[in-house]
Amino acid sequence: MRTIDTLGDLVSPLGGTINAANVIMQLAVPGVGQGVVDSTVDSGRADLHPVKRARTTGTYLAVAVFGTDDDRDFVRESVRQIHARVVSAPGEQVRYSANSPALQRWVAVCLLKYFIDQHEFLYGPLTEDEYRRILRDGARLGTTLDVRPESWPTTREEYDELWKAGVAEISMNERVRDYLTELCNLSFLEVRLGVFGRAIHRVLGAPFELVTRGALPPEFRDVMHYEWTADDQRRFDRYLVTVRRIHRLTPGVWPLLWKTYLVEMRMRRRLGLRVF
Repeated sequence: MRTIDTLGDLVSPLGGTINAANVIMQLAVPGVGQGVVDSTVDSGRADLHPVKRARTTGTYLAVAVFGTDDDRDFVRESVRQIHARVVSAPGEQVRYSANSPALQRWVAVCLLKYFIDQHEFLYGPLTEDEYRRILRDGARLGTTLDVRPESWPTTREEYDELWKAGVAEISMNERVRDYLTELCNLSFLEVRLGVFGRAIHRVLGAPFELVTRGALPPEFRDVMHYEWTADDQRRFDRYLVTVRRIHRLTPGVWPLLWKTYLVEMRMRRRLGLRVF
């Protein structure tokens, strides 16, 4: 029986294939989605710099889950400086600031679901005690950014209320939807990776999109204009069976892979190289 005490105990191979679904959840709240597609900070865009974006996102999550207070202080200040440049222009229909604690809390609420989903899709619901411990540990997903500890939910009921409030706000224009569609079928890789990216898109795009659609709650499928059939569900269930078998054979591998981001970040800091 696996012990579930921290976010790190929920890390599994499923995380690498349901990440795009979680990005959809985050960006479905207009202030987050519009901020991403309008951002002039090109160095952080997944469609323009996919390798760097994967590294920096992995670094943030690894620091939040496995890092020290010093690691988290460094990431918080680094991200704050970048986010200070992502602010809506005067007169924009959708107002946003990437340093908004409220928007960052929504992102953190989604990320907590990302970790919980890795377990619950494979093994079923967490117990009440497990959920309470995960919720407490999950506060670092927000406080590694600008979310104040006192604004993080302390009970499942408080978390559920935040989730419902966020879902009630979701909407999406075509620009955000197109951006996310390209992310979910991997066609965005063609922008920078050329022929290699095109090959990845053609081979893996459809199965990756299937897993993405499967991992989305119905409200988010609707806002993305995604369909979901009984055959899709059967294929998704078969995929989960395969991932569950892999995870049971290699449970300790996946947290170690995440910790490599910590090692790389600390090396970059010592060498004076840019992290974000």
